Amino acid sequence: MAVPSLLATAAFLLVLKANMIMGAPYCGPVIVASDFDLVQVALNLEFLEAEFFLIGANGEGLDTIAPNLAQGGPPPVGARKANLDYTTHRIIQEFGFEEVGHIRFLLLLS
Repeated sequence: MAVPSLLATAAFLLVLKANMIMGAPYCGPVIVASDFDLVQVALNLEFLEAEFFLIGANGEGLDTIAPNLAQGGPPPVGARKANLDYTTHRIIQEFGFEEVGHIRFLLLLS
């Protein structure tokens, strides 16, 4: 069992050394993000977190809790309510509500 692990480690170190010698690959021109772009990234993350927590706790996402925030986007596919005990359900539900508050705040900024 140790031999495949040793071979994989040696191969990884060889590739790493080759990259260090050749330098970083060219990935194109530098793209400068504006303040609006940074807020949009944060907003996307908050939407993801809100949907994750709300659907996990309630089985329903932003479409039900705050339809004005969903802005007509498509509903999640394949998401379902988690099997949680009462205390965990309340904690995860509160996380979801906090994320809704974060979304409302970020929408004020953009």
